[in-house]
Amino acid sequence: MSMRKYSCLTGLLLAVGVCAGSLLTPALPTAVAQQTQAVTSANVTIGGQEIVWTTTPLVYRGVTYVPLRETAERLGAEVKWNTVKRAAELRLHGDTMLHRAGTDLFSVNGDPIRMEWASFDRGGVTLVPMRALAEVLKAEVRAGAATGIMQIDLMPDPATFSSPQTDAADRYLIAQRYSGIALIAKGDQILLRKGYGYDGENHLVRADRKSRLGSLTKSFTAAAVMKLAEEGKLRLDDTLDSYFPGFPAGDRITVHLLLSHLSGINPNFPREAGLSLLDTIEAIQAKPLLVEPGSKFIYSNSGYVVLAGIIEKTSGMSYGEYLKQHFFDPLGLNETGEAKPSVPVIQGYVSAGDQLWAPAGPYISQSGTGTLYSTADNMLTWIASFETERVLRQTSIAQMMTPYSEKNYGYGWMIRQENGVTRVFHNGSGTGYATGMSRELGGGYTLILLGNHSGMDTLTLMTEIRKRLP
Repeated sequence: MSMRKYSCLTGLLLAVGVCAGSLLTPALPTAVAQQTQAVTSANVTIGGQEIVWTTTPLVYRGVTYVPLRETAERLGAEVKWNTVKRAAELRLHGDTMLHRAGTDLFSVNGDPIRMEWASFDRGGVTLVPMRALAEVLKAEVRAGAATGIMQIDLMPDPATFSSPQTDAADRYLIAQRYSGIALIAKGDQILLRKGYGYDGENHLVRADRKSRLGSLTKSFTAAAVMKLAEEGKLRLDDTLDSYFPGFPAGDRITVHLLLSHLSGINPNFPREAGLSLLDTIEAIQAKPLLVEPGSKFIYSNSGYVVLAGIIEKTSGMSYGEYLKQHFFDPLGLNETGEAKPSVPVIQGYVSAGDQLWAPAGPYISQSGTGTLYSTADNMLTWIASFETERVLRQTSIAQMMTPYSEKNYGYGWMIRQENGVTRVFHNGSGTGYATGMSRELGGGYTLILLGNHSGMDTLTLMTEIRKRLP
């Protein structure tokens, strides 16, 4: 995907699109009018239901065209004419889509989506390429051919959900140019699940897609350690020396200090494709301590890599296998796991300066600190499990959610008391991604941000979102 500038005004984008076509709605292409045999019919259904179309969809040059207004309305959008922009305006789930007939351009909240062909007029009705309209409305397309007729079913966006309670939060995220997936729940009731921004060239982020988690992974690592403690396979006062002899001050660094970022271990580790967990731990071991164990909070990715090594040593399983057996499978987290090239996730982006964003390269991390992927729904199930005993005892959870330093960090979570409510939260980052997760214990709000732009301040975003909720 080429670099894009996200600050373009919608009017400017539409003006650029108009350069490719007349200000007036063009009629059906001459080739179609003269060679009607080039136009074939398409049977397009909506949600599996047959439709009596006012203007029949058609196939031209292998592209299926559908009537803009009629199709958009049947997919749940509100459609009207924007006299200022001189364009059709579609609204759905808080998003505003604009299209000027005769162009190959849609604008979605100000961001451009290019179509394979321009729209055209047929009897006063604007027909647009079906797949482009499905993209901007995030509808699903199921297509096949039978007896020479294209059979297509359009399913209204099955993943996005919005509610009046989250309108202000949604407008805030759009205004901030947030890109990624957002979920807001009250208790366990989802109030908003939505995708924002791009997921590759001319594709939008959909709400049910998988994303890298960044350091939200640490909550799983800490939970795995506590599970092993429950099983009697390790103790929190075990020393690092007992697992990996030779670490500087390894006889004074405990599992507890690793979990709470009080170990003093240098936080940086080599991020090289193909480097094994044990090789990474050896590289961490070769670096001197930054401070004395227990003397100061220093957020340490390396410490959680070492914890992954301890998990593997004590369980006799790989880090990912242990999480799957003890957390993913019991909780039904079927779309969560350790990242690998064969598992598609939303495209990450890095800043290229002057509000330009470029596709990110591989996000290389190591077990324990940033290797997991998941969906917003899976992460809601995960954070909600800490108010039950489905996978951990409440005594273990209480230890995880007890602050051990002035930074209010427990084990894999930060903890804060706000207006008599305990809020647990964490943020994460990695090449192309910025994430955040927060839950008010006892039935309050849960916020989950799986962002695909590096450098976003998700802690501030979550704070501002909360201010806009009832």
